[in-house]
Amino acid sequence: MCILIPLTDLRIFDKILMRKKKKAYKSFGIGSYKQKGYAMKLYQKTWLYFFLWDAQGDEFLEYNLPYPNYLLQAQKGVFIGWLINGYPGTKQSREYFNDIIARYIIAHKKYKPERLPYRPELARDAIKDLNNTHELKEFQNLPSLYWANKKKIWTSESVGTVDQVFWAIKLYTEELIKEFGEGTPVPYEMLQDYAFNNFFDKKDKSTLRAKCRNIWNWYDNRGWTIPKRREWKMTRRERALTNAKSIKEKKRRQILNAVTGIMKDEYIKPDGTWNIYKLTKDLGMSDNTVRKHIKELIQEGIIPEKIIKDEGLI
Repeated sequence: MCILIPLTDLRIFDKILMRKKKKAYKSFGIGSYKQKGYAMKLYQKTWLYFFLWDAQGDEFLEYNLPYPNYLLQAQKGVFIGWLINGYPGTKQSREYFNDIIARYIIAHKKYKPERLPYRPELARDAIKDLNNTHELKEFQNLPSLYWANKKKIWTSESVGTVDQVFWAIKLYTEELIKEFGEGTPVPYEMLQDYAFNNFFDKKDKSTLRAKCRNIWNWYDNRGWTIPKRREWKMTRRERALTNAKSIKEKKRRQILNAVTGIMKDEYIKPDGTWNIYKLTKDLGMSDNTVRKHIKELIQEGIIPEKIIKDEGLI
């Protein structure tokens, strides 16, 4: 819904907003609305509307997505759409919308999804609910593409994020290469049309063109073949857990190296217990972190609880 308020109705506008007026002005970046003399757009909603080829209609359950506002089973596939609170009017909001669109397309690529840039037609056979709306954060269970690189220091895998829109176009290009046959050039216009049709491009067409051009040149330089690469899908939550686990393992390894290395005697108190204060100071970690890892190492039998230098271990 879009509320349009002309300059003459500003008193009504102020009465509607009341206490929330200043907050609304700030959140929508309205500082000079009186000078503009025309409406301010509030509470705008945007359709994320797709067509999935050869789909059954329950694919959204796989990633625990919210129940769609519109669902229509057709002969060749499924029309599915969600009514989202918000509007891709700023660069940041467009990037957020496009990221979700790209992740949805990548997650359902076997159905060759197409974003439909218009409102769904309210067909009789469609399942529809226009009273409820959704937030983009409800789509965070959609997987994102990541790749792994080996870290030489800790021999653990670090996760690096990629441009989801770029990869959605790239994977579409590979589908075209498979369809045309390797070695056959793919028309650049097909990539550009795909990008413009699927992603919000207001004032950003140059960005989408640049992505398409880079992808087209990359495959053209490689003779229109699909190289092998190492990649996988991971949800944002899984990535956060992976990063947290990697950080934990790194700190554990630092503490273990300190208490088992050639300088380990510096971290032993005269009574044979571990000098937590010196470990926290030298390693730059919190007291709780060092105590936690020391306790775990002791429980696992990797290091002793107490050391007496002259008599050995107790």
